[in-house]
Amino acid sequence: MPVYQIQIKNKNVENRMMSVTLLQALLSVLIEGSKGALRLRTEGRSMMRGAPPQWIKTATQFSIAFQENQLEVESLPLLEVVPELFEKSGLFPELNPEWTSLDYFQESLTSAILTLKLSQHHKMGNSRMVDSIYDSPLLYAFQRFRYVFNQGAALIHFVNGKGLQITPESVTAFKELEANLPPPTKVKVAGKLQAIRMSDRTFRLSTAQHQQVIKGIVKPLIQKAAQALLSKDVLVSGLAYFTSNGKILRIEADHVLMAGEDELASYGKLPSFLSVLEPKKPDPKPLIKEVPQEPQIIQTQVKTTPQTSGNNDEMVQWRERFS
Repeated sequence: MPVYQIQIKNKNVENRMMSVTLLQALLSVLIEGSKGALRLRTEGRSMMRGAPPQWIKTATQFSIAFQENQLEVESLPLLEVVPELFEKSGLFPELNPEWTSLDYFQESLTSAILTLKLSQHHKMGNSRMVDSIYDSPLLYAFQRFRYVFNQGAALIHFVNGKGLQITPESVTAFKELEANLPPPTKVKVAGKLQAIRMSDRTFRLSTAQHQQVIKGIVKPLIQKAAQALLSKDVLVSGLAYFTSNGKILRIEADHVLMAGEDELASYGKLPSFLSVLEPKKPDPKPLIKEVPQEPQIIQTQVKTTPQTSGNNDEMVQWRERFS
């Protein structure tokens, strides 16, 4: 039965008491971060509108003990928490049933910290060698450590695993890392539809070229239509989300249609953030030198219209929920 030790260093070293609000804030980060880490691996996103699946709620129910500025958190392996999902069904091949939800939380937290360290070492602002196991909402969840520090903590030390240490400077770094994530981009990709889960509308696609697997989320569709596409060559078009190293994290599909040979040849490669960008070609230089003319004064009126985004609305609601 895994027990995780988390040491809390107070700003006031002479104060042996610990604020209940501080512990509440820390537990909130652990619980919501663990939920997000599980959803990211199974759905390709750590947050979406509505409550998480019941099994994730069950997997993030912890028992705690506290003494001498050290919090002990007991978290059960997924196989023990929800055996009906992990014994034989193979419903979540992305997860190791022997791991706990806190294992996945710490793995994502470690990934973010390693990305930051490598970025600082190379002074490039990016990391091409670290797998980014986080997205924007999960990084925001990590930023909620600021509430722990606001209540008097100076350092949070995860004794188990990699021995992670979180400081107020870490919160600022998480915010910068979130700001540097590549923006979502429209893509098309073709390949074989390997699987689709009706419970959360997630699917796995194997690209026509190199058979690389992509996760995605499709709009609501009836089961009969989903079964007709399963194991078939399809063309997926939608909005792609990327990790900090430019790898595709998921596609939120607008359309999943049967694909022909032309689509498989044109869109069969795995998209990456750099590959989907299409830089403008420079205009060719004129062969005849142009005579400069006096610029004309043209009066224009610019009409601006506010843009709305469903994803942005979800993010605002998610942040208001935990602020």
